[in-house]
Amino acid sequence: MRATFLLGVLIANLAMANTATAGKNDAEWNPPARFDYAYTGKLTVRYLPQKQVVTACANLFAKYKIAAKSGFAQRGCAAITGKTSCTVIVIEKIYALATPKAVLRHETGHCNGWAADHPN
Repeated sequence: MRATFLLGVLIANLAMANTATAGKNDAEWNPPARFDYAYTGKLTVRYLPQKQVVTACANLFAKYKIAAKSGFAQRGCAAITGKTSCTVIVIEKIYALATPKAVLRHETGHCNGWAADHPN
């Protein structure tokens, strides 16, 4: 009984540690300042489980003839879908230390004109 309790405490602590460190790398995702602002057009955001993000991004890229490729560890993507519209697909929960908030900020930078190869 005591061992079960201790195992439960250990699992809870590991989960909290994972959540606590999840946002630590968010700054790596930030676009350069000149692209880091709220999108002023129509922004469509879809939150999906990470495995669905991969397929949804591949479909988005194909639909809008974007040369980017979708990878198995993809956290999100963006496509400018009109003169004043952009669609963003984002993970629905923390994945590989990236938060949905950080991914949305990153992808919104692409909507604002930040190139896919991430130049500064």
